[in-house]
Amino acid sequence: MIRAERCIFFGMQAAVRVLHLGIVILCLFVSCRTAAVKNDAAIVYRGADISYYYQQEQCGVKFFCDGTETPLFAILKDAGVNWIRLRLWHTPENGWNTLSQTVSMAERIKAAGFSFLLDIHYSDRWADPAEQKIPAEWSGFDFSELQNAVKSYTAFVLEAFSAAGCAPDMVQTGNEIANGMLFPYGKIRDDGNCDDFMSLLTGAVEIVRLKCSSAKVMLHIPCDSDSERVVWWYSQAQAHAIDYDVIGLSFYSFFTGTDFDIVSDTVYALSAFGKEICIVETSYPWTLDWNDSENNLVGRVEQLIPGFYATKEGQQQYLDEICRRTAASGGNGVFWWEPQAVCAEAFPSALENLSWFDFDNTYLGIHF
Repeated sequence: MIRAERCIFFGMQAAVRVLHLGIVILCLFVSCRTAAVKNDAAIVYRGADISYYYQQEQCGVKFFCDGTETPLFAILKDAGVNWIRLRLWHTPENGWNTLSQTVSMAERIKAAGFSFLLDIHYSDRWADPAEQKIPAEWSGFDFSELQNAVKSYTAFVLEAFSAAGCAPDMVQTGNEIANGMLFPYGKIRDDGNCDDFMSLLTGAVEIVRLKCSSAKVMLHIPCDSDSERVVWWYSQAQAHAIDYDVIGLSFYSFFTGTDFDIVSDTVYALSAFGKEICIVETSYPWTLDWNDSENNLVGRVEQLIPGFYATKEGQQQYLDEICRRTAASGGNGVFWWEPQAVCAEAFPSALENLSWFDFDNTYLGIHF
């Protein structure tokens, strides 16, 4: 996810970063910088995370195409989107992204013909590498009780979606879990020990397999300029026999770095694991201007990738390039984070210039 205080870092000791598998994969990684990127590469997963949309609807947000009010789902279809991602919080502090709200949105998503990716945060709020705050309801649990809570909660959630006829087609067991989950219990230690974290993750994945056997499982961490650390993380998942299908990565040039080789090199290195790979969060501005009093996440030229300008054309160029690099390096999909996150009087947005809509909420024509 994106938020102003979000911090992408891993904080690990260099001595524990490289396992034998990591060394082998990194040998492949070095050769990637000279590999040609194919112009005809195609991606299978063309996604959008629209988790703010339920809240926006309650605020009266409307969208337009060629001067006509147009349903968001129709616009996304026209843009080539075939997957929709939604986040889920346990007991949200702000009242949004609840289970009932997310089930309601999932019903509409499935009815509109999209595949559905459910992103379970295992928190009452944003979960990212810097913060994986345990749900308040679980705060007094010991580790054994926490393991049981993860399993029972995952089962309860998936049963709710299945009962409503909108079972997810893919499930993330945690969001940006580069440093672990459910801190402090599941935090990866400074010495690299991640046994407790992997135990919690294993329990969540096992329940997905049991309750939603047709769904794919995604493990999601940020892409990073430290590709060695990313490879180390997935080698740990392999060493702990985590049963998953898809590697999910976040890439934001304004957080991760403005070198597009970060995407190519990381995806190429991870292809050695034999999993599908998606950039499951990304975005880029179409302007550096603003339309409300909320500070935007991106507003400075130095946050841009050289040659990719903050214009409608530059935003499309960015999407084309990240899709091209992802596919050519062995990846399978790209998801845009909150393409509909325009502002409204009751919905100030720090993402308004990262959306696929201008300040009149008119579709810019961005497409996969």
